[in-house]
Amino acid sequence: MGVPVSTIWTQYFPPEATLTDKNLPSQKGKVFIVTGGNSGVGYELCNILYNSGAKVYLAARSASAAYAAIARMRLGHGGNRGELQFLELDVADLESVQKAAKEFRSKESKLHVLFNNASASMLPVGSTSPQGHELTTATNCLGAFLLTELLLPVLEATAKDAESDSEVRVVWASSILTEMVSPKDGVDMSTINVPPTASGRSTQYSATKAGNYYLSTEFARRYTARTGVISLTQNPGNLKTNVWRNVDYITTSLVWWTLYSQIHGAHTTLWAGLSQDVRKEDSGRYVIPWGRWHPGQRADIVAATKSKNEGGSGRAEEFWEWCAVQCKEYVQEKA
Repeated sequence: MGVPVSTIWTQYFPPEATLTDKNLPSQKGKVFIVTGGNSGVGYELCNILYNSGAKVYLAARSASAAYAAIARMRLGHGGNRGELQFLELDVADLESVQKAAKEFRSKESKLHVLFNNASASMLPVGSTSPQGHELTTATNCLGAFLLTELLLPVLEATAKDAESDSEVRVVWASSILTEMVSPKDGVDMSTINVPPTASGRSTQYSATKAGNYYLSTEFARRYTARTGVISLTQNPGNLKTNVWRNVDYITTSLVWWTLYSQIHGAHTTLWAGLSQDVRKEDSGRYVIPWGRWHPGQRADIVAATKSKNEGGSGRAEEFWEWCAVQCKEYVQEKA
């Protein structure tokens, strides 16, 4: 299950970003959702999009944290740029996801990019979601899956009127740990919904990040040709964010020198969502820091994105179907 050292090295030490807050064209008239937008990469991304003139829905659990983040963005740019709206959303709670999607659809008829940015790692042992799912999986995969499904009609409608066939996208958050730590085939279906032990939390996190890649490739296979909506996965990079808050001090100290600022991660995500180098035929691909195509995933992960009829393991399809079953009663909202 090895991956070339050069593939890891180039993600730890990337070249300069080509699309940043400094050269992003005006996004006036466009609508975006950023989950987990009150902190970390999400905050930086909302800030960039707001400054570009876009209408940005900052989706987060805490209203107070979200409004504080919005106030900082407005103050930092002297007030009037684009538009910032708070969207109450707990991605780990499927009822909250359903409610947030309904609220957004009641307000907007367009959505240009859905940034499934919210993420959680190294959660307390035994943590589960309100629906009883393992909490890392619920936060990183199930919430993003359901939100995307519920907003697909809006994304599709936007794509029909878009100026180009690559304008409307869904961006999923992955990690370099997908290729470094995830189990064989990326996701072990027998453990993906089982709360891990303390020593197994890193493996569980990496499996959910592989899961996001599979959700992206399956979305591309199932929907892109019909809807015109592009799906991409991105590893934002190794960053100094609050994702490290639950990691032990020794591990954090060892890797801290390899970490970059949050704005770098936002540049990766920005490229995945808005780069004009992306084409419709790129749907399903994987983006690495600070905005480039992945040179090639682990062989078993590549095989997982292919069906058994195509010579693959079919694990991506299996994971998508599992997510669909978990979210079935909540997806009815889309109808």
